[in-house]
Amino acid sequence: MLTFEVKPRHSIGPVHLGMSREDVRSILGEPSYVQNAYENWGIHFPDKDCFFKNAFQVSYNLELSANFIEVSAESNYLVTFDKIPVHDAAPHHIIAALSQHDKYDETEKEYPTNLWFPKLYLNLYRSHSEFDKFETIGICTPEFAVEKR
Repeated sequence: MLTFEVKPRHSIGPVHLGMSREDVRSILGEPSYVQNAYENWGIHFPDKDCFFKNAFQVSYNLELSANFIEVSAESNYLVTFDKIPVHDAAPHHIIAALSQHDKYDETEKEYPTNLWFPKLYLNLYRSHSEFDKFETIGICTPEFAVEKR
């Protein structure tokens, strides 16, 4: 099984922030879904490639460099942070590991289902309660964070 280590502000597995779309595809193969950039309701939605049944998503800036990587649980790989399985660990374990590097923003409008670690440019998401395991983890560039926040 593949293991993708999360390195905040840098990479998830072999995909690095700032990597070209061409390089991402040369590593992960052909996307299972491609979203071309569009605007709706005054909101810009960037170019995005989805891999592994849409569970591994990479968004790109106007220069087609990766500026957001978001990964959900999938049976073909394991996502880890400090060797802790992000999607399988009890929420307090992954929060404690990340909190050694940064404190999450309790003023985040979707807290506690959405935990944003501002210095790490890292986000954890779960759709229900604070006791549920995290469904996705994402990292982004500072520029992407400014656009989306």
